[in-house]
Amino acid sequence: MIEKRNIESFLRINGIPPTAKDEEIRSVLISARWNKNEVDTALMVLKENIKNQTTHVDTLHKVFNSDNRLTSAEISSLLGIDVDISSSDVGDLAAQRAKVQRIQSLLVFVLSILIAIGSLGYLMYKEKAGYFNDGSAVSIKLK
Repeated sequence: MIEKRNIESFLRINGIPPTAKDEEIRSVLISARWNKNEVDTALMVLKENIKNQTTHVDTLHKVFNSDNRLTSAEISSLLGIDVDISSSDVGDLAAQRAKVQRIQSLLVFVLSILIAIGSLGYLMYKEKAGYFNDGSAVSIKLK
């Protein structure tokens, strides 16, 4: 975990005040062989207030460096807005998704039946079979 006091002391050792421009701080950190993620985190920590630092940095690591899900409180702290995701919303979404899937399945079934009947009717017409038979091919005389 990168702490603000460590970054400030590192910058003072290199002759740059912690209130310097971001470009100067970035160039010093990159010349010290910090990777891009560490530089971005360090700049964020320098600009952030003390009491939110730990939560915000941990949340950023969770977003960019893992596959874990964020809680609504973590999303709110990152975005700066209130986000409330309740379990009933998730249940409603699942019910809507299931309803759409049932409708789609029914639609596919009906369309496949219609295509099969249409194809069969076309082939019967083309071959003059069944209902489309004109009766001239076979003539039976009854006495």
